[in-house]
Amino acid sequence: MGGEYYCYSSDITCSFPVNGKFTADQRAIYEAVLKSSRAVMAAIKPGVKWTDMHRLADRVHLEELLKMGILRGSVEEMLKVHLGSVFMPHGLGHLLGIDVHDVGGYPE
Repeated sequence: MGGEYYCYSSDITCSFPVNGKFTADQRAIYEAVLKSSRAVMAAIKPGVKWTDMHRLADRVHLEELLKMGILRGSVEEMLKVHLGSVFMPHGLGHLLGIDVHDVGGYPE
């Protein structure tokens, strides 16, 4: 989904099961993403850096994948090697601009 307003574009990515019902694995991933989203929404405020919110989302995703048994090891070590980019390659959402995928500011 997306919208455009005076040539500025946006993009909202949504996933849902075709048959209307999550499998257990699908629900676990959905809940992990929801938990991450809620953590960012609770922490965001004026003056907070986008990169800090990206790292918060990354941490929550990795912690949840660890709990599910999809990953093993130390979340701190995973963060150091940017393992979260395997699961969230776009970062914490697309940047907005004249094109939906305008460049800028992605964490290393």
